[in-house]
Amino acid sequence: MMEQYKGAAFGELSPHPFAVADAAYRQMIKEESQSILISGESGAGKTESTKMLMCYLAYLGGRAASEGRTIEQQVLQSNPVLEAFGNAKTIRNNNSSCFGKFVEIQFDQSGRISSTAICTYLLERSRVCQV
Repeated sequence: MMEQYKGAAFGELSPHPFAVADAAYRQMIKEESQSILISGESGAGKTESTKMLMCYLAYLGGRAASEGRTIEQQVLQSNPVLEAFGNAKTIRNNNSSCFGKFVEIQFDQSGRISSTAICTYLLERSRVCQV
């Protein structure tokens, strides 16, 4: 499915996170930095969308695996750890995240992933009931 969206004009195929990631990647290669903001209500699929975007960007900017894990593999394997960190029970959701995540993926001149940084931040102080 990733191959379908690779290089396709935005809006040519059905709406999908791959289409957004491909458009951002192509624009980044052409001229400037790009950001993709994922937001929504509790249970709207933000985590799944993030996983799909990260997989697609790793697909576009990945390398053939040599010895050990590649940067792309490390980024994708870090996601379950991020999901498990800092969850709380709320009125709307039994497993609501207390933290937002800012994932920065940097690419080199040839469009390959060169580094990543993941920052977490507290969403709402009201969700913290005890230390």
